[in-house]
Amino acid sequence: MMKRWALTVWIALLCLAALGVSACAAEEALDITQDCTFSTSYTKLKPSLMHDGKYTTKWVSADRREPYIEITMPAGVDCYGIYICFAEEPKEWLLQTNVSGEWITLCTMTDEYEHVYIPLYGLDVLRIYVEDTGKYQDLAVNEIFLFSQGTVPDWVQQWQPTPEDADIMFLVAHPDDELLFFGGAIPTYAVEQQRKVVVVYMTYSNTTRRSELLNGLWAMGVRTYPVIGEFLDTYTSTASECAKNWGRQASLAFVVEAVRKYQPKVLVTHDFDGEYGHGAHRYTAELAQKAYEQAADAEVCPESAEEYGTWQILKLYSHLYAENQIQFDWTVPLQNMGGKTGIELAAEAFALHITQQSTNSTMETTGVKYDNTLFGLVESEVGEDVLHNDFLENVLEPVTCAQVEALPETEAVESPVISYADVLPALNAAGYIDEGEFVYENEDLGIWIYISQTLKVIIQRYVDLEEPLRWFEAEIWSDAASGEIFNSIQYDYDNIGEVAVAPTEIAQKYGTVFAVNTDYYTYRLASKTLRRKGIVIRDGEILVNDPYTYDTTVFPNLDTLALFNDGSLQVHTSYDLTAEEYLQLGATDVYAFGPYLVRDGELNPASETWETYTNPRCAIGMIEPGHYAAVMAEGRLSTSEGITMTHLAALMYNLGCTEALNMDGGQTSVMLFMGKQLNLVGEYDGNTSARKTTELLGIGYSEQALAATDGE
Repeated sequence: MMKRWALTVWIALLCLAALGVSACAAEEALDITQDCTFSTSYTKLKPSLMHDGKYTTKWVSADRREPYIEITMPAGVDCYGIYICFAEEPKEWLLQTNVSGEWITLCTMTDEYEHVYIPLYGLDVLRIYVEDTGKYQDLAVNEIFLFSQGTVPDWVQQWQPTPEDADIMFLVAHPDDELLFFGGAIPTYAVEQQRKVVVVYMTYSNTTRRSELLNGLWAMGVRTYPVIGEFLDTYTSTASECAKNWGRQASLAFVVEAVRKYQPKVLVTHDFDGEYGHGAHRYTAELAQKAYEQAADAEVCPESAEEYGTWQILKLYSHLYAENQIQFDWTVPLQNMGGKTGIELAAEAFALHITQQSTNSTMETTGVKYDNTLFGLVESEVGEDVLHNDFLENVLEPVTCAQVEALPETEAVESPVISYADVLPALNAAGYIDEGEFVYENEDLGIWIYISQTLKVIIQRYVDLEEPLRWFEAEIWSDAASGEIFNSIQYDYDNIGEVAVAPTEIAQKYGTVFAVNTDYYTYRLASKTLRRKGIVIRDGEILVNDPYTYDTTVFPNLDTLALFNDGSLQVHTSYDLTAEEYLQLGATDVYAFGPYLVRDGELNPASETWETYTNPRCAIGMIEPGHYAAVMAEGRLSTSEGITMTHLAALMYNLGCTEALNMDGGQTSVMLFMGKQLNLVGEYDGNTSARKTTELLGIGYSEQALAATDGE
């Protein structure tokens, strides 16, 4: 089932080009943070701390009731994504934009991930806002990044959920222990072998080190979010001292719950002697062994047993354990990480732990002194190792390399559905206004409206997040008796079909309120192939008379759309009528492309057998004389793959069309409002702009549409 929302914002990981600007899909989004303006609720610290490029600094709101951060983009540059690295993330917060002086919520977020990326669809102002829940909530940020249109930089973290059926769980005391003492284990298993890996930290030490651990994991290729405990980070020399600081019951409950929730087959942890004697390392290893022994017992930590059930770990490994040893080679190049070795990746990740670079710990010395390739099998439900080269021996079949799958694109936040009826002026009995013009354009909300005494145009932008697909639906009402009807709008009436320009140039030249592309018949005329050209009539004159005389599956099949002075439209097959018969019926214009989508209120019976290619497409149809609908679907974009002909037909039918025809698509396909092109154009043969044309199919005149060029 297709999901449909009125679009305010969308993925952007993802957006390619702002309206009216050509851009290549491969271009990386620009970091526009330093050019943005930040304002905040009451604070003693400068907002610049949240975008100074340092995770060692942070901005903290002094106001714990309804704190906010408001961000205004630089003039002429819209925001297509925001990446927030929280120091203290509220339990619940809102991302908002301002529309006509009112803050509208784009999405409601929770504290699931401390580093959060949200793709947007071109906004000029944003607000991170914490509602007053009656409880104090901290809002603190290490870093914020704002991005222009383009592909998301690969260093921006877009975390996936922690796997709840893990193959391996690494349990460590502090950030960076997973690197120094476990070496290349994480990138080898999580990235190269594509195993389901969960990294659990007993403490994150402080907010800076929490950001550092996330940065390090991401740099190694890990994409599933870790589990981060909140136990106190204080150096102790014995396990019992650490147990006292952390609380024996609370710390055991934390580890047992993690085991039960994420169900690891294998658990890997610290040296029981704490490597260099660290009490937290010692106690973490003790907790791992207790979890191995007790997580399957429902009477131990019954709260998590009731919520997640019990779980039996199959194998437990400890760093440097003397029995049943296994030794790895972390210097093997990893295919999924461009040939870098596991130890190289671990070293690069450790370099991102900025606060630890002044300590005595280094990958070069610590990992050698406390050999991070050496582990011992402490406990096993599946027997002892024989090969001694794999944590998962006797548990899962070995793999040498599993090619990494592409990271799923992050879905954009669901847009608030705002009815256009909320902004309409008072209408008369005919559905128009008595004088003047009403024009409403809201790119953020995806709503465009024009109303005069004889014409009403309402356009809404929609998105299907699953396809992905973005499209525009226009509904048009006109007073045909007053002469307000659709017409062919030629750029050069003295030389019809000869001068091709950008579609916006035609619309702006004649002040056209609403327009779509036509059949692009001039391409067929210029073609040297033997294919038919169709029946083309403009303003009562036959320009082309070369229809198919039989049913054909050739695309386009040159079915037709005929316009009449009474405001009615008709669709026909290519061979239904001759050109002369159209004129005898009173047709002023005839377009040839096809196939027809709806005829006499019925879907084209061939629609279920049409090819399933997705492309940019445009269709126009009649609901009844004086009442019309048009659809323009974007394609060839990462944000919108395009639409099938069958899907397009269904849209036109669902809009109530009794007659509807598919017009030319691809680079030709456009929808224009008040002289402006609404849709983005995907890349084709290196081009990302609309194809030049000699004409449009349009309706309405407004001096405000002329002002798009003449008035500036």
